[in-house]
Amino acid sequence: MCSNRRIKRIKHNRIQCRKCGDVVESKKVYDFVTCSCKSCYVDGGKCYVHVGAFDMKDVVVLTEYEEDDE
Repeated sequence: MCSNRRIKRIKHNRIQCRKCGDVVESKKVYDFVTCSCKSCYVDGGKCYVHVGAFDMKDVVVLTEYEEDDE
């Protein structure tokens, strides 16, 4: 069977906090990283994207993807 599907892989899993300006990156699975003011976090490394914050308006998601053919 031939498939023309493309797989999106996580290249960089990072966010920027609008409150303190920190850019933080999760590099491994279960790598829970917070900004210095503890307002937001990113988790998952290159396996999944999990972003959270007290107020999501304070977060800029900077996650980058790369596409591969299946």
